Amino acid sequence: MIHHDAELLLAAGAVLDDLAPDEQAAYEVHRAGCAACAVAEDELALVLADLVLVVPERLPPPDLLAGIRRAIDAEDEVDEGRIAGAAGNPSPPLRLLPKAASPGAAGPPVVARPPRPVAGALALVAVLAIVAVGIGARTAGLQAELDRSEAVVERLRAELDGRGAVLAAAVDPAHVSVVLHPKAVAPDAQATVMYVPGTETAWVVAERLPTTGPGQGYQLWYADQAGVHGLQTVVYDGIGPFVAPLGVDLATSDAVMLTLEDAGGAQGEPGPQVVFGEL
Repeated sequence: MIHHDAELLLAAGAVLDDLAPDEQAAYEVHRAGCAACAVAEDELALVLADLVLVVPERLPPPDLLAGIRRAIDAEDEVDEGRIAGAAGNPSPPLRLLPKAASPGAAGPPVVARPPRPVAGALALVAVLAIVAVGIGARTAGLQAELDRSEAVVERLRAELDGRGAVLAAAVDPAHVSVVLHPKAVAPDAQATVMYVPGTETAWVVAERLPTTGPGQGYQLWYADQAGVHGLQTVVYDGIGPFVAPLGVDLATSDAVMLTLEDAGGAQGEPGPQVVFGEL
Protein backbone atom coordinates (compact mmCIF):
# COMPACT_ATOMS: atom_id res chain seq x y z
CA MET A 1 0.00 0.00 0.00
CA ILE A 2 1.52 3.32 -1.02
CA HIS A 3 0.92 6.65 0.70
CA HIS A 4 -1.26 9.28 -0.95
CA ASP A 5 1.71 11.67 -1.26
CA ALA A 6 3.52 9.09 -3.37
CA GLU A 7 0.38 8.67 -5.48
CA LEU A 8 0.44 12.41 -6.18
CA LEU A 9 3.90 11.84 -7.62
CA LEU A 10 2.46 9.01 -9.71
CA ALA A 11 -0.18 11.46 -10.98
CA ALA A 12 2.63 13.64 -12.33
CA GLY A 13 4.26 10.56 -13.85
CA ALA A 14 0.97 9.56 -15.49
CA VAL A 15 0.60 12.99 -17.11
CA LEU A 16 4.16 12.71 -18.41
CA ASP A 17 3.59 9.10 -19.55
CA ASP A 18 6.61 8.04 -17.49
CA LEU A 19 5.27 5.24 -15.25
CA ALA A 20 6.37 1.63 -15.20
CA PRO A 21 3.57 -0.89 -15.93
CA ASP A 22 3.17 -1.91 -12.25
CA GLU A 23 3.10 1.77 -11.17
CA GLN A 24 0.53 2.60 -13.85
CA ALA A 25 -1.70 -0.27 -12.74
CA ALA A 26 -1.48 0.69 -9.06
CA TYR A 27 -2.17 4.33 -9.85
CA GLU A 28 -5.22 3.57 -12.03
CA VAL A 29 -6.75 1.51 -9.21
CA HIS A 30 -6.19 4.36 -6.76
CA ARG A 31 -7.34 7.10 -9.14
CA ALA A 32 -10.71 5.42 -9.70
CA GLY A 33 -11.72 6.34 -6.16
CA CYS A 34 -9.61 9.46 -5.52
CA ALA A 35 -11.07 12.78 -6.63
CA ALA A 36 -7.97 14.70 -5.45
CA CYS A 37 -5.63 12.74 -7.72
CA ALA A 38 -8.00 13.06 -10.66
CA VAL A 39 -8.15 16.85 -10.22
CA ALA A 40 -4.35 17.09 -9.81
CA GLU A 41 -3.81 15.04 -12.97
CA ASP A 42 -6.23 17.20 -14.97
CA GLU A 43 -4.61 20.44 -13.78
CA LEU A 44 -1.09 19.19 -14.59
CA ALA A 45 -2.27 18.13 -18.05
CA LEU A 46 -3.65 21.62 -18.72
CA VAL A 47 -0.39 23.27 -17.61
CA LEU A 48 1.71 21.01 -19.85
CA ALA A 49 -0.68 21.59 -22.78
CA ASP A 50 -0.05 25.34 -22.50
CA LEU A 51 3.72 24.89 -22.16
CA VAL A 52 3.99 22.69 -25.25
CA LEU A 53 3.45 25.81 -27.37
CA VAL A 54 6.80 27.26 -26.26
CA VAL A 55 8.82 24.27 -25.05
CA PRO A 56 10.12 21.65 -27.52
CA GLU A 57 9.62 17.99 -26.71
CA ARG A 58 12.52 16.77 -24.60
CA LEU A 59 13.15 13.68 -22.52
CA PRO A 60 13.86 14.30 -18.81
CA PRO A 61 17.18 13.10 -17.40
CA PRO A 62 16.92 9.32 -16.72
CA ASP A 63 17.58 9.72 -13.00
CA LEU A 64 15.15 12.62 -12.37
CA LEU A 65 12.06 10.72 -11.15
CA ALA A 66 14.21 8.00 -9.57
CA GLY A 67 15.97 10.65 -7.47
CA ILE A 68 12.64 12.13 -6.37
CA ARG A 69 11.35 8.68 -5.38
CA ARG A 70 14.48 8.13 -3.30
CA ALA A 71 13.85 11.45 -1.57
CA ILE A 72 10.27 10.38 -0.76
CA ASP A 73 11.45 7.00 0.58
CA ALA A 74 13.99 8.77 2.78
CA GLU A 75 11.26 11.10 4.08
CA ASP A 76 9.04 8.06 4.85
CA GLU A 77 11.84 6.45 6.85
CA VAL A 78 12.41 9.64 8.86
CA ASP A 79 8.69 10.03 9.65
CA GLU A 80 8.23 6.36 10.61
CA GLY A 81 11.34 6.52 12.79
CA ARG A 82 9.96 9.53 14.65
CA ILE A 83 6.64 7.80 15.23
CA ALA A 84 8.00 4.36 16.10
CA GLY A 85 10.52 5.66 18.64
CA ALA A 86 13.51 3.68 19.82
CA ALA A 87 14.08 0.14 18.46
CA GLY A 88 12.58 -2.59 20.60
CA ASN A 89 9.83 -0.34 21.90
CA PRO A 90 7.78 0.39 18.80
CA SER A 91 4.71 2.49 18.96
CA PRO A 92 1.85 2.44 16.43
CA PRO A 93 2.59 4.43 13.26
CA LEU A 94 -0.85 6.04 13.53
CA ARG A 95 -2.35 8.21 16.24
CA LEU A 96 -5.98 8.34 17.34
CA LEU A 97 -7.99 11.52 17.42
CA PRO A 98 -11.35 11.72 19.21
CA LYS A 99 -14.25 12.02 16.83
CA ALA A 100 -16.41 15.09 17.34
CA ALA A 101 -19.75 14.06 18.92
CA SER A 102 -22.52 15.41 21.04
CA PRO A 103 -21.61 16.44 24.59
CA GLY A 104 -21.23 13.46 26.92
CA ALA A 105 -21.26 10.89 24.14
CA ALA A 106 -18.15 8.83 23.38
CA GLY A 107 -17.64 8.12 19.72
CA PRO A 108 -15.32 5.66 17.97
CA PRO A 109 -11.71 6.78 17.39
CA VAL A 110 -10.71 8.33 14.07
CA VAL A 111 -7.40 7.29 12.49
CA ALA A 112 -5.25 10.23 11.36
CA ARG A 113 -1.79 10.42 9.78
CA PRO A 114 0.73 13.13 10.62
CA PRO A 115 0.91 15.73 7.81
CA ARG A 116 3.84 15.40 5.38
CA PRO A 117 3.83 18.53 3.16
CA VAL A 118 7.43 18.12 1.95
CA ALA A 119 6.88 14.79 0.20
CA GLY A 120 3.62 16.01 -1.33
CA ALA A 121 5.36 19.02 -2.86
CA LEU A 122 7.94 16.84 -4.61
CA ALA A 123 5.41 15.86 -7.28
CA LEU A 124 5.20 19.48 -8.35
CA VAL A 125 8.99 19.76 -8.19
CA ALA A 126 9.23 16.88 -10.69
CA VAL A 127 7.04 18.66 -13.23
CA LEU A 128 8.73 22.04 -12.74
CA ALA A 129 12.18 20.50 -13.12
CA ILE A 130 11.23 18.90 -16.42
CA VAL A 131 9.68 22.15 -17.66
CA ALA A 132 12.83 24.06 -16.62
CA VAL A 133 14.99 21.67 -18.65
CA GLY A 134 12.87 22.33 -21.75
CA ILE A 135 12.69 26.09 -21.31
CA GLY A 136 16.41 26.40 -20.59
CA ALA A 137 17.35 24.34 -23.64
CA ARG A 138 14.95 26.26 -25.86
CA THR A 139 16.28 29.60 -24.62
CA ALA A 140 19.89 28.54 -25.22
CA GLY A 141 18.99 27.26 -28.68
CA LEU A 142 17.22 30.47 -29.64
CA GLN A 143 20.14 32.57 -28.39
CA ALA A 144 22.61 30.50 -30.42
CA GLU A 145 20.44 30.86 -33.53
CA LEU A 146 20.19 34.61 -32.96
CA ASP A 147 23.97 34.92 -32.57
CA ARG A 148 24.55 32.98 -35.80
CA SER A 149 21.99 35.09 -37.66
CA GLU A 150 23.56 38.33 -36.46
CA ALA A 151 27.00 37.11 -37.56
CA VAL A 152 25.67 36.22 -41.02
CA VAL A 153 23.91 39.59 -41.37
CA GLU A 154 27.06 41.44 -40.33
CA ARG A 155 29.17 39.50 -42.82
CA LEU A 156 26.71 40.17 -45.64
CA ARG A 157 26.54 43.87 -44.77
CA ALA A 158 30.34 44.16 -44.81
CA GLU A 159 30.50 42.26 -48.09
CA LEU A 160 27.91 44.50 -49.72
CA ASP A 161 29.64 47.63 -48.45
CA GLY A 162 32.92 46.35 -49.86
CA ARG A 163 31.46 45.54 -53.25
CA GLY A 164 29.87 48.96 -53.43
CA ALA A 165 33.17 50.65 -52.60
CA VAL A 166 35.03 48.55 -55.19
CA LEU A 167 32.42 49.45 -57.81
CA ALA A 168 32.80 53.13 -56.96
CA ALA A 169 36.56 52.85 -57.34
CA ALA A 170 36.19 51.03 -60.65
CA VAL A 171 34.18 53.85 -62.20
CA ASP A 172 36.66 56.49 -61.02
CA PRO A 173 38.69 57.53 -64.10
CA ALA A 174 41.84 57.79 -61.97
CA HIS A 175 41.70 54.25 -60.60
CA VAL A 176 44.55 51.77 -61.07
CA SER A 177 44.18 47.98 -61.20
CA VAL A 178 47.08 45.56 -60.73
CA VAL A 179 46.92 41.78 -60.97
CA LEU A 180 48.34 39.88 -57.96
CA HIS A 181 50.03 36.58 -58.78
CA PRO A 182 49.14 33.37 -56.87
CA LYS A 183 51.72 31.51 -54.79
CA ALA A 184 51.95 27.91 -53.60
CA VAL A 185 49.53 28.47 -50.72
CA ALA A 186 46.71 29.25 -53.21
CA PRO A 187 47.83 28.18 -56.72
CA ASP A 188 44.36 28.68 -58.25
CA ALA A 189 43.72 32.13 -56.76
CA GLN A 190 42.79 35.08 -58.95
CA ALA A 191 43.41 38.44 -57.25
CA THR A 192 43.54 42.14 -58.10
CA VAL A 193 44.34 45.27 -56.15
CA MET A 194 42.32 48.33 -57.19
CA TYR A 195 43.14 51.78 -55.83
CA VAL A 196 42.69 55.48 -56.54
CA PRO A 197 46.04 57.35 -56.18
CA GLY A 198 45.96 60.26 -53.77
CA THR A 199 43.21 58.64 -51.66
CA GLU A 200 42.93 55.78 -49.18
CA THR A 201 40.54 53.97 -51.52
CA ALA A 202 42.40 50.71 -52.04
CA TRP A 203 40.89 47.21 -52.16
CA VAL A 204 42.05 43.66 -52.71
CA VAL A 205 39.53 41.45 -54.51
CA ALA A 206 40.24 37.73 -54.89
CA GLU A 207 38.53 34.50 -55.87
CA ARG A 208 39.39 30.83 -55.36
CA LEU A 209 41.21 31.49 -52.12
CA PRO A 210 41.22 28.53 -49.71
CA THR A 211 39.18 28.86 -46.54
CA THR A 212 41.31 29.97 -43.62
CA GLY A 213 41.66 27.34 -40.93
CA PRO A 214 40.81 27.71 -37.24
CA GLY A 215 42.89 30.50 -35.71
CA GLN A 216 44.15 31.72 -39.09
CA GLY A 217 43.52 34.65 -41.44
CA TYR A 218 44.80 36.40 -44.53
CA GLN A 219 46.88 39.47 -43.69
CA LEU A 220 47.19 42.43 -46.10
CA TRP A 221 50.58 44.07 -46.66
CA TYR A 222 52.03 46.89 -48.74
CA ALA A 223 55.65 47.80 -49.36
CA ASP A 224 57.33 51.15 -50.05
CA GLN A 225 60.78 52.65 -49.66
CA ALA A 226 60.40 52.60 -45.87
CA GLY A 227 59.83 48.85 -45.75
CA VAL A 228 57.03 46.28 -45.56
CA HIS A 229 53.93 47.25 -43.56
CA GLY A 230 51.36 44.83 -42.15
CA LEU A 231 47.69 45.77 -42.20
CA GLN A 232 44.50 43.99 -41.09
CA THR A 233 44.04 40.22 -40.92
CA VAL A 234 40.81 38.84 -42.41
CA VAL A 235 39.22 35.46 -41.66
CA TYR A 236 37.77 33.96 -44.84
CA ASP A 237 35.00 31.32 -44.90
CA GLY A 238 35.30 30.54 -48.60
CA ILE A 239 31.83 31.94 -49.42
CA GLY A 240 31.80 34.47 -52.25
CA PRO A 241 34.76 36.62 -53.32
CA PHE A 242 37.36 37.81 -50.84
CA VAL A 243 37.02 41.61 -50.59
CA ALA A 244 39.15 43.58 -48.12
CA PRO A 245 40.24 47.25 -47.84
CA LEU A 246 43.85 48.27 -47.37
CA GLY A 247 42.88 51.77 -46.19
CA VAL A 248 46.13 53.42 -47.28
CA ASP A 249 47.22 55.57 -50.22
CA LEU A 250 49.15 53.30 -52.56
CA ALA A 251 50.34 56.14 -54.86
CA THR A 252 53.98 55.77 -53.71
CA SER A 253 53.88 52.06 -52.83
CA ASP A 254 55.92 49.39 -54.60
CA ALA A 255 53.96 46.17 -53.94
CA VAL A 256 50.91 44.59 -52.32
CA MET A 257 50.52 41.05 -51.02
CA LEU A 258 48.45 38.70 -48.89
CA THR A 259 50.03 36.26 -46.44
CA LEU A 260 48.62 33.44 -44.32
CA GLU A 261 49.02 34.22 -40.64
CA ASP A 262 47.61 33.50 -37.21
CA ALA A 263 44.30 35.33 -36.69
CA GLY A 264 46.08 38.05 -34.68
CA GLY A 265 48.37 38.84 -37.62
CA ALA A 266 52.16 38.89 -37.92
CA GLN A 267 53.98 41.64 -36.06
CA GLY A 268 57.37 41.15 -37.69
CA GLU A 269 58.36 38.94 -40.59
CA PRO A 270 55.49 38.10 -42.97
CA GLY A 271 54.33 34.50 -43.22
CA PRO A 272 53.75 32.41 -46.38
CA GLN A 273 52.72 34.53 -49.34
CA VAL A 274 49.28 33.81 -50.83
CA VAL A 275 49.23 36.40 -53.67
CA PHE A 276 51.77 39.10 -54.58
CA GLY A 277 52.02 41.92 -57.10
CA GLU A 278 54.31 44.86 -57.87
CA LEU A 279 52.64 48.23 -58.44
